[in-house]
Amino acid sequence: VTATAASLALLAAPAPARALDVGAKAPVFTLPATGGGSVALDDVVKANKYTVLYFYNQDFSQGCSIEAERFNQALGDFKAKGAEVVGVSMDPMEKHEEFCTAKGLGFKLLSDADGSVSASYGADLKIPILGKFSDRQTFLIDDKGVVVGHWLERDGSMANVKTPAHTTQILDAIAAL
Repeated sequence: VTATAASLALLAAPAPARALDVGAKAPVFTLPATGGGSVALDDVVKANKYTVLYFYNQDFSQGCSIEAERFNQALGDFKAKGAEVVGVSMDPMEKHEEFCTAKGLGFKLLSDADGSVSASYGADLKIPILGKFSDRQTFLIDDKGVVVGHWLERDGSMANVKTPAHTTQILDAIAAL
């Protein structure tokens, strides 16, 4: 193996994050939110039957843009089932505000600038040379703060976010509970 091939292999193999299991208590946090102020997970959990907490890589990337649009299109379905959608990435708040405006998003995006919340959920992704990102994962949390569903893109448990399949997957999981 040449040095170049070894370097490319490092880039292609991100460091795996520790997974948060179904049945675990969701780590609590408070983060700055779009629209001003901050959002505390405890408040969202208490106000809803379910919380859909999704972590994504970055604002304005092709896949993350489509994923956000799919969640936005399904907001009425989530609300009808008593669920609130909240997105988290390590992008700064200014970029989140621009993204929400550009995409017309009707849900909050939270800025996990230091990556500590992403890490507490096992949703931090470290890629040599490129840096740290939130890993594409979705957690379904019940009104007691317990993780009742978890989907991860890297292990194949998450349906394609570029179609409505992933939002349908979450809605089906809620219906089955």
